[in-house]
Amino acid sequence: MGDTLLTLSIPALLLASGLYTAASTWWRRRHPAPPSPYTQQAARLAEGGEQP
Repeated sequence: MGDTLLTLSIPALLLASGLYTAASTWWRRRHPAPPSPYTQQAARLAEGGEQP
C-alpha cells in the first residue's frame, strides 16, 4: 500500500503544480500590476525632466 501511494503521489504533485501554474498565469493576465512610480521617475530622468 505504501508503494502505491508513493507511486501515485508523483503524478498528483505534477498535476497540482500544473493547475497552480495555469491558474496563476490566468490571474496575472486578468489583473495586471499597476505601473511602478520608480519606472516613471526613471523615464523622466532619462528625458531630462524635473525630479518630483
